Amino acid sequence: MRRYLIAFFLLVCAGPVCAAPLGDGDKASLAGEWRAQSATGDACGPAQNAARFMLEFALTGGQMFIAEPKAGRLILGVKSVDGDGAALSVSFQTGTSWTFARMGKDILVSQAPPERYGVLKGVTFRHCRGPADRSALKLGSDAVGYFSVMMPPDYPTFIDAHEKDGCKAKSYRYLSIDLVGPEDFAVTSGDLRSAAPGDAAHLDNIATWSIDAADELPNVVRLTITPLTGADHIRGTPTRISLVPGEEGDLLTIPEWDAVYRRCAIRDLAD
Repeated sequence: MRRYLIAFFLLVCAGPVCAAPLGDGDKASLAGEWRAQSATGDACGPAQNAARFMLEFALTGGQMFIAEPKAGRLILGVKSVDGDGAALSVSFQTGTSWTFARMGKDILVSQAPPERYGVLKGVTFRHCRGPADRSALKLGSDAVGYFSVMMPPDYPTFIDAHEKDGCKAKSYRYLSIDLVGPEDFAVTSGDLRSAAPGDAAHLDNIATWSIDAADELPNVVRLTITPLTGADHIRGTPTRISLVPGEEGDLLTIPEWDAVYRRCAIRDLAD
């Protein structure tokens, strides 16, 4: 009888029912980029137009960024992560979850993804990259929260302060600063152009710089940035810029670019 009870217990606990909350160390080992394994080629080879997700825990407390060519992109706050040697379950602040079967240290097989990403059921993901090294970013949590486009709850974008409609402008020059990662740290600038009703807005004149270092001083953050060009992100010559918040907190000046931007939380932007 004991043998049958043990067998029954093992069968029951093979899934998420008996999974336990993961500690900080175990969650940190999951952080970084996971890519879908395609029928041809290595998932972790040169970048492909395949589904992927990224997990971040160090700064946000838990966040998943999902990208799938047809279903689009989405950021979800992570409420909890439970798992054991055979299963993993990521629960989101929205009340939804994503469960996986663990097939090895760096392999997850999607079991029950969020409804929007149902096409990913049964897809194998490989852990291709861990979090980027943050050691050169000498920033406190307040600075990261103020500047970083990937930091909840504001997810701020900076738009040209000359736009008369402010954060509700339909077309504008924008600046986004990602100091969270986990894939990399970057500054991106471009123009968002409104489209005809029913069509999606589009982006033009996009420029990207990697953030190589950041230093926080009184009333200013100095970034060392390197321009990235082309599909291969060829690195140019590093330069430094200063991020100077205004006294009111909603304006940002970059003296080296002779530019002034308005800080807009994602909830305040035009639909």
